[in-house]
Amino acid sequence: MDGRPAWKIRLPAPLAESAVATAVEVAERLRDRTVTGTQAGLEASAGVAVLYGQLDRLRPDDGWDRTAHAALADATDDLNGAWSAHPGMFGGLGGAAFAASWLSRDGTRYRRLMSTLDTRIVAAAGDRGEALAARPYGLPARAWDTIVGLAGTAGYLLSRAEEPLGVLTGLVRLCQHGPGGPNWFTPADVIFPDSPIARQFPDGVLNCGLAHGLPGPLAALALASRAGVSVAGQEEAILAGASWLLDNRADDEWGPNWPFGVSPTGRQGPLAQSGWCYGSPGIARALWLAGVALDDAKIRTFAVETMTAVYRRPWRERAIGASPGLCHGVGGLLQITLRFANDTGNPVFTEAAIDLTERLLEMYEPQRTIGFATIEDDGARVDRPGLLDGAAGTALALLAAGAAVEPGWDRLLLLA
Repeated sequence: MDGRPAWKIRLPAPLAESAVATAVEVAERLRDRTVTGTQAGLEASAGVAVLYGQLDRLRPDDGWDRTAHAALADATDDLNGAWSAHPGMFGGLGGAAFAASWLSRDGTRYRRLMSTLDTRIVAAAGDRGEALAARPYGLPARAWDTIVGLAGTAGYLLSRAEEPLGVLTGLVRLCQHGPGGPNWFTPADVIFPDSPIARQFPDGVLNCGLAHGLPGPLAALALASRAGVSVAGQEEAILAGASWLLDNRADDEWGPNWPFGVSPTGRQGPLAQSGWCYGSPGIARALWLAGVALDDAKIRTFAVETMTAVYRRPWRERAIGASPGLCHGVGGLLQITLRFANDTGNPVFTEAAIDLTERLLEMYEPQRTIGFATIEDDGARVDRPGLLDGAAGTALALLAAGAAVEPGWDRLLLLA
């Protein structure tokens, strides 16, 4: 795929087998749960369907396609509900459409559903891309971020071989500077009240996280370039975004690092955790993709140095030890590590993948309903089935570690 090396198992055979067995057990537990009825439930159903689709790729004769069909039906139960008003990847049309595509066995199934969803997504994304290009400064991050915004939608459309030119034009404008400064600045009055970011940045923020900040649009533009899809100014926007991130580091004693964000006056916030949503691993992946898109060896090398610093950083300093999830936990760091291992062949990533897989398996709790706990902001441990912060996402990371099947589902996270 795109000239990348074939996906390989990096773990010792017994550990790989344990990773796959645990992922299958989680999937079997999820099969008996009902997660529909709300926007969060529909989002969770889409994530669970993606897990079943990955198992169908791995074990096509085990009936996971039928299980996946039921989950997809739940995820698309109400295509006219309020949740479907936007094309975003988590909680919007994009997530349901990605699940349908992932289950389609190379487009041989769900053709009518995919056509319906894609028609809506292309129209909505085009309108939003034009609006972003016309007025890129000072918008809520949810207009353009990875989670519900246009960066994530661009990733989906590229996975469908669509050319989201209007979306890319909007993202290029977002990555530029205007009279007020960087266009991706998020003013205080459009940040969710009393959120951690709102408390840290009362005057607004230039967000550094892959989930809600500049690395999302940067990764989306880089993935488009790698796919041979570009608009005017795209290469310059990729270079500008990468340069800003490199200039706004907050290195610690272990190496390159970043804060959650930067204030409009240049004040850096607290150092972020070593996760996907915020922190140096997600940023490193965006920089790697930018380096590939620009054919810039220095940026790629710096991305590798950033990741090796993560592994030097003590577990306590990584601040992800309690969570097994993709968003801000061990699962997300493992998935990024596996991508770097496959892209570079560097043994430091293989060693780190082994360590992270072992830690993730130690977090498995057989007495829990679905095996892995989601850690809430207040420290509560709850059972959540979904992909981003639930058990389905953790199981997908274990399958990526233990099976020689391309984990293309991580396009949802803009990792590849």
